[in-house]
Amino acid sequence: MRSGGEGSRVKPAAGRVIALAGVAIALCGCGGTTGGRDALHRTVAAVAKTRALPWVRCTLALEEPDLFGPSITVLGARTAFNLRAGVGYAALALRKRGGASQILYVDLTPAGFLLLPSPPPSGLLPAGKAWISVGLPGSAANGPLAAQVEGLGPELPLDEIAWGARSATRVGTRVVGHVPMDEYRVSVDLRRALSAARKARRVGIAAAIRDEIRATPSARVPVTIWVDGPGYVGKVAEAVPGSGLGTASCAFTNLGRTYTGTRPPSSETVPLASVAPEGHSVWAIATGS
Repeated sequence: MRSGGEGSRVKPAAGRVIALAGVAIALCGCGGTTGGRDALHRTVAAVAKTRALPWVRCTLALEEPDLFGPSITVLGARTAFNLRAGVGYAALALRKRGGASQILYVDLTPAGFLLLPSPPPSGLLPAGKAWISVGLPGSAANGPLAAQVEGLGPELPLDEIAWGARSATRVGTRVVGHVPMDEYRVSVDLRRALSAARKARRVGIAAAIRDEIRATPSARVPVTIWVDGPGYVGKVAEAVPGSGLGTASCAFTNLGRTYTGTRPPSSETVPLASVAPEGHSVWAIATGS
């Protein structure tokens, strides 16, 4: 963009044209908003390119979550996903009131998940058992479990954009992990995304979207994505309605490192119903809160 001194050396009329062009560039690249088909096309294309990858890894951040209650702080998390198989894991580092720490390992399957509390609360699991197994969608009495679990990874917001994006607005350019990226705000039609999830037989994703619709009368949600120079999604963030996760954001750290999604032996797992009565939060059970 030209400086004021450079503009002063041209004719007044030309100077005004240059000044207006400079303003347009500043709005486009430094926080102004632009929308339309171009923004929607680029976001959907970036999501398609990212979803075509076999494996992704990212760091997960939860902003103002209330899933675990006020006595537990989420220090950080990491995730890895096999996007083609629909499996993944998330490891959440927690700090309890008083300073005790705990890690929750969430092992996601297409229709359920396994939870490993490390260390487990005293007396929680029978001898020889390490994992709690929970099916998705599960009973409504257990709350929006699908949205809570699927919201811990990038697959839910990526699928929602791929299947339900209605409009997009370019917010500006932001630096993510020292890399400049274009930031977009995407409006997602959850009912449209749910229909596609059912057709694709993605049981867990469909259950999560149903949980969101129950918590969102408009059935519309905003999802923010950051697109890098090569056209991949570098980061995605969504406040998953009704989940208690707050705003969950996944910043991609690796787009090719293998994640096979191997499952622990069934002999080491115990169903949630065997650990606690229906209606009790699996998160409260696992953390002893």
